[in-house]
Amino acid sequence: MAKLFSYGKVDVEIFSIEIPEWGVWSLPVKDREQLKTIILQQLPEDQPLKLVDLLLKLKISPQKLLGALQSLASAHLLKVARLKSNPEAAEEVWLARNEVPEAKLAMVGPGAWSYNPQQLAVRQKYLATLHTTAAGEAEPERQHQEQQRLKEQLAWQEKVLAELFKDGQAMTREELEHALGGPILPKVKTPVLRLISGRYALADSPAAWQDAADYVTKKGPLSYDEFARKFRIHGGLLANIRAGKEITPFVVLPNGYITTSETDAGKAELAKRRIRARLKDKLAQVYRDHPFFTLGQIIEDSEQREVATQIIKADGAYRVNINGVGLWTSPYPHDPRFIAQELKRLTGQHLEAGQGAEVVPLTWLASHSMTVSEAADKLRLGEDDILNLCELDELSSFRLDGNRRLWRDEVREIKYRPDLHKTVKRATKLNTLEAADLLGTTPERVRRLVREGYLNAVGEIETEGGRMGILVRRGDVQAIKERFPGIEHEWSLAARQQRRESTPAQRKEKLPSGKKRPRRAVTAPPPVPGPVQLDAFQEQAVKAALAGKNVLVAAPTGTGKTVIAERLIEAVMARGKAAVYTSPLKALSNQKFVDFRNVFGHDMVGLVTGDISINPYAPLLIMTTEIFRNRCFSEPEGLDDVACVVFDEIHYLDDPDRGTAWEESIIFAPPHIKFLGLSATVPNIQEIADWMAEVRGEPVEVVVERNRAVPLAINWLTSEGAILDEDEAREYIEEAVKRRVEERRAERQAAREDEFARRGRRWGKHGTHRSRKSINSH
Repeated sequence: MAKLFSYGKVDVEIFSIEIPEWGVWSLPVKDREQLKTIILQQLPEDQPLKLVDLLLKLKISPQKLLGALQSLASAHLLKVARLKSNPEAAEEVWLARNEVPEAKLAMVGPGAWSYNPQQLAVRQKYLATLHTTAAGEAEPERQHQEQQRLKEQLAWQEKVLAELFKDGQAMTREELEHALGGPILPKVKTPVLRLISGRYALADSPAAWQDAADYVTKKGPLSYDEFARKFRIHGGLLANIRAGKEITPFVVLPNGYITTSETDAGKAELAKRRIRARLKDKLAQVYRDHPFFTLGQIIEDSEQREVATQIIKADGAYRVNINGVGLWTSPYPHDPRFIAQELKRLTGQHLEAGQGAEVVPLTWLASHSMTVSEAADKLRLGEDDILNLCELDELSSFRLDGNRRLWRDEVREIKYRPDLHKTVKRATKLNTLEAADLLGTTPERVRRLVREGYLNAVGEIETEGGRMGILVRRGDVQAIKERFPGIEHEWSLAARQQRRESTPAQRKEKLPSGKKRPRRAVTAPPPVPGPVQLDAFQEQAVKAALAGKNVLVAAPTGTGKTVIAERLIEAVMARGKAAVYTSPLKALSNQKFVDFRNVFGHDMVGLVTGDISINPYAPLLIMTTEIFRNRCFSEPEGLDDVACVVFDEIHYLDDPDRGTAWEESIIFAPPHIKFLGLSATVPNIQEIADWMAEVRGEPVEVVVERNRAVPLAINWLTSEGAILDEDEAREYIEEAVKRRVEERRAERQAAREDEFARRGRRWGKHGTHRSRKSINSH
């Protein structure tokens, strides 16, 4: 059965049903709607038909037929007329579809055509006896001949359609009907499709695919389910896309959506594929020539970094970090001697390699190294002891795909050292209580030794109370044990001197007779320094940062945001990692450099700005944000050991001139780096966190503190230099206004009196002259 599909509009499907040749009134119908569909299908589109002929053609009950015809006429789907072929003949009921031309209707006979269902009021008894007439007996033969003729027309149309569409092109409806000599018959099996453009083509043909591509270009990317539901008739196209084979111009995006090469998403995806193809070619050459390589040898700009990394990982290359140098291993085999030579040239690590068959660099590294657990089993030590030996540089280690490994030759050599167990014991980490037992003192004094730089903290440990305690190395404690009594003596002398300076003088000076001096106030001694008690927001931020999360802290000035950074940096350095502290100004960087040297020691802190570089390989580097941004672009491999970056004054993101330095640092920093952003109170701190989470691909914890440790007070400064509070300022202003009003009033009064005096003097002068005249002279 043939159908004309039309996507983009609502499809109306007309089902053709075979007319059985057996029985009288035997056409099976399920309901009136199906019967109406059959009637519309059996009525010709180009000429009217008698009611009697339709009844004989359908062989259905007259009652059902008349009911369906009246319904069609009421719905204006069928025209009805009562006509006479000649003046002496009786009236006959004629039926016609809406498509029948008026000229054809007029040829039947004079009369009015309408949609009036009353025109169908005929005697059902007369219609029921038609099957006994000669016309009724001849109807089966006529139907059989008509079906034969229809089969021949169907075969001829299918042959013509196959010839018309063999090149896969589309044609208009007029061209199609001209070639077929009329419309397509309903039962043609050739799947002819009406395209969005109004033209016709075979389903699953190039023209139909291009039409579907035009639809996708206009509507935008579609998911596979939407695409399959919309173009289910194109089975070949769907099969290719399902199998991962793209048909031009369709493009399958990484998220599974389907678009075309004409859309922005399709163009961007094709551009990435071209970049990927160029990178693959370049990588293939690098794989063949170098056993170890860096991304700088491949990519041309930072935008290619992510794509190149994905290709490298998919090719079976692994990331290694040896002696602070980040490299990728080639998945291609190389000569062992060449591998050892390149390793020494790039990292300074010397390993013996003899002549042998070519081997993949990753396999060669694995054969010359072992894991921490394997080293612990070989040396019969714990894994913590192995890590402690690595921190003391007694054993060299490197990172292979994020996992620590040790060189097999060094493990073999240290195994037979006579002082191995003494070295392991010196490298053991102790908490403050254990260190205090070893020194015979209190844990507080051990913490004071760490604060004053006599001992180095090598890590942190969570105590039973939930607070963080420090760890020190046993060897450092043993080394200071002999000096500790002298240090305690120095502390006692300093405390005695402090008490002496804080105690008021016992002797009173002799005052002159008749004069008394007020008693001098006795100042309280300064409080004894003790462990710093963190506020709630500081504990929350420290806990989140130590858990490996990105953290944003917004707190007023003076509330102790730097303490959070210090705790995080201590923990990072204790793990043998590096940290970076950035600030927006060189002056602030210099200040933080001095402050952190006093906290962590001179050898542990470095400064890198645009015009100065001090201790640039220290585990903690202070630098401006622009310097860090440039390192993310130029030498990202040098940031492999950096575990965290502290952005001081991160609200500079909003700066129109320099804010891009913070944005690019967050976007292009290696993914393993965690951020701690410190800022004053910012109203949209959550918006910044959401953006960072979207860029970094992991949530950002926001810590906000609104209480001010240093309260802000609004005061007023008078012209005389006096500082007033609000009430005093209001009184001062009111008194000043009153004084000014009085001054203005006095000024006006003085001006008025001067005017009266001036007028009086003038009047008095003229009056004296007139008074001297004699009255009689007139």
